[in-house]
Amino acid sequence: MSIIQDIPLTDISQDRFGRTALVELIVDSINEVVSAQHSCVVYGIYGKWGEGKTSLMNFVKNRLVNQGKDDGISLVEFNPWLVNNDEALLHEFFHSIMIDYDDKTREVFKKYGSLAIFASKTIVNAFVPGVGTAIGNAIDMAKNALIDSDDSLAELKKKVSKAIEKSGKHLVIMIDDVDRLDKEELHTVLRLIRQVADFSNCIYIIAMDVDMVAKSISDYHGNKTSQDGRKFLDKIVQVPITLPHIPDSNMMKLVEEELSNTLQGTDEKQIEEISNSICPFISTYRELKRYCNQLSFVLPHLKDEVNIKDLCLLEAIKMTSTEAYRKIHESRSPLMHETSDTIQLIDKDQEYEASEKRYQDAKDYVTRGIEGAMKDVIETALDVLFENGSFDYQDDVDKKRLQTDVYFQKYFTQIVPSDLISDKELDEFKNQIYKMNVEEIAQKLDQWSESYSAAEVKRAALYVIRNSAYGDEKCKVASIMAESLSVCSLSMGLPPHVYVDSSSVTAFVPHQVIHPYMFVQNAENGQYNIWDKKILDETLAYIFERGEMNYCLNFLCSSDNIFASGVYNGDRVIPILARRFVELENVEQLKYSKYLLFNLFTYWKRVEPESFNDYATRLFVNPEMPFGRVLNKFIDGTDDTQDVINFVTLFKLQIPQINERLQGESEEIRTSHAARIYGSNYQVLLTSY
Repeated sequence: MSIIQDIPLTDISQDRFGRTALVELIVDSINEVVSAQHSCVVYGIYGKWGEGKTSLMNFVKNRLVNQGKDDGISLVEFNPWLVNNDEALLHEFFHSIMIDYDDKTREVFKKYGSLAIFASKTIVNAFVPGVGTAIGNAIDMAKNALIDSDDSLAELKKKVSKAIEKSGKHLVIMIDDVDRLDKEELHTVLRLIRQVADFSNCIYIIAMDVDMVAKSISDYHGNKTSQDGRKFLDKIVQVPITLPHIPDSNMMKLVEEELSNTLQGTDEKQIEEISNSICPFISTYRELKRYCNQLSFVLPHLKDEVNIKDLCLLEAIKMTSTEAYRKIHESRSPLMHETSDTIQLIDKDQEYEASEKRYQDAKDYVTRGIEGAMKDVIETALDVLFENGSFDYQDDVDKKRLQTDVYFQKYFTQIVPSDLISDKELDEFKNQIYKMNVEEIAQKLDQWSESYSAAEVKRAALYVIRNSAYGDEKCKVASIMAESLSVCSLSMGLPPHVYVDSSSVTAFVPHQVIHPYMFVQNAENGQYNIWDKKILDETLAYIFERGEMNYCLNFLCSSDNIFASGVYNGDRVIPILARRFVELENVEQLKYSKYLLFNLFTYWKRVEPESFNDYATRLFVNPEMPFGRVLNKFIDGTDDTQDVINFVTLFKLQIPQINERLQGESEEIRTSHAARIYGSNYQVLLTSY
């Protein structure tokens, strides 16, 4: 993790905001002032925190030092925030400005400074028991000065000005970060500049957030409003200089540069898109540094786990308002345009309107308390993060978007939640997949199944497929995953009837693995074609040869999109499953539900009518096959009309054998519900179908 240091610039060649001209104006103005004797002049450098006030001060200082003129300028940098009370502040100030003068002039400074300290209204605090002895030396100095001097404070002040004039020097005193001071210390500094140390040939350059300072000192002036505080500042500062707005083009370039360094490996186009998204959140270089440092902190854990653009936008919101960031997490459901069970009962238009209202209410909640343009900026960002126009949820999952159930939590935990497989692990698995056989891959799926839900294992399978290259590679990976899913533990032990449980992979494999990635849709007519018939045949052959029979029959029952597509009839693979079925014991065959059996027999009859009819004949003439159970299996009383239609259509050629067998059965079987329904309808159905 690379941290960007927030260090002020010193050399004007480092200027990235076009402020060279401003530095020249300030230096030229100072040179003009010091060209003759002058009264005290105060320059104010106004700007918000992080806008580059300190850097500008450094540029001015270095330009004055290096201009090579015999101008008598004596530069003094005074840092009032390094001391912690009014008296120490005044003592430090006078100590700083005395350094460049001869002993005689220093003595004048010393006397005046000591008296000024002693005269300060807060000096009385030093005599309060328990306050401390930190300013004891200053008090002793002040007492001694009073004893040794017959001059008043005003007279000593004039002597200081005269001494400065006589020395031929011009004091340029630079004071930075006065807005860091508490209100007492701040007022002391301003009083110092305006009343105590406004000497001749003295120039002050003060950097501050003028609005913050005006608000801080407002308690001491007028009606105690910020406006009154600003009026007081206007009396002190003769040359107010507001830092110009950083040009958008400069800031955009700077954002792109810093993001390129932070998001190493991200392509230029995406860097540009991200920069456009976060630029509205960034107003100062300091904010940009802080943002990039914040991003660098979370990237090691999340770079390969989430959508980088979404992460950058969410982190920009967090930098602006941690409260808004927290509220986004709270408002997951409405922001993701989810609808409640109650809303889903309403018609679609009302459902959309209700969902949209909940979304707007959530946006208002997230941005509550945020004022001005930033409120609009965050609301726009929310619209980008939670687009309601995306109709392909799987595409959003592929892109690891914030607005998906799978990835939402990752953005906030900043680690991979314990119920998700990390994308890093999935990427490593994908890169190894061609080095593994089906059994090894199935074993990996089983390991995941021990720690994660079936839905997560299925997501992992789709992740591997969808992150493979389009075309042959994607088709091959889909084949491998389809085979592996069909022999892993998720496909074991299913019941012998149509299994519709959401955790089942019987419908998942044909609908979400095989058909989307082993077929291709014609853009002109919308029809599907097989990508590679050999691979499809081999895949289904493996499944029907190796998968448990319960799984295979359920799989076949869920595969209309494959076998009923009109482009693939399964003439190679259906016989494999039929052969395995025939090899089962007679009673074992009858454990499967009528829907599974009807489905298998329908496909079998279509691709291998001769072998099916041979089996069907044996089914009814084999004395070891209990005829009553066979008849009751297919006509079970749940849907008599459809059952008998399916039965007669399927076993049309076996009707003579069925009738003959039925005549030889017991009266109980002949008068059973299934036998009566069959006997009453088969003749009519024979002529109809």
